[in-house]
Amino acid sequence: MATAIKWSVPTALSASLVTTQLDSLGNGSESAVSSAIDNTAGSYLYAAIIVVLGSITPTAGGSISLRLNVYDGTNTTDKAAGDTYSAVLLAGASLKVVVFPLVRLPPFNCYLSVVNNSGVAFNAADSDVYYRAYGETT
Repeated sequence: MATAIKWSVPTALSASLVTTQLDSLGNGSESAVSSAIDNTAGSYLYAAIIVVLGSITPTAGGSISLRLNVYDGTNTTDKAAGDTYSAVLLAGASLKVVVFPLVRLPPFNCYLSVVNNSGVAFNAADSDVYYRAYGETT
């Protein structure tokens, strides 16, 4: 009988990876990189990345993109070369929570940046980025 492969139990929710990187980020701009996700020891395969944006009112079709950049101990990828994930924001004035549920994590230190394509500048405060890493198990 074949062994079933399942998701592993995710890690606890991380502390926020950003301090002020997303504050007042202009439309069409990319944030500075976050603190590192150290995946050198855990070697998790994936992460759910949670982006919390302070109250904004995006334009119709407004979105954000999440970019994952890697530092392998010697080299860091250019921000434009990292893996990119995008999500459309819900309309209306409110706090926005975007979950990128299946972000691939290489076994290195990883850094995140956010590209604002919402149509408006981000709020001056209350924005955070968190993660929960996980993998597969039998």
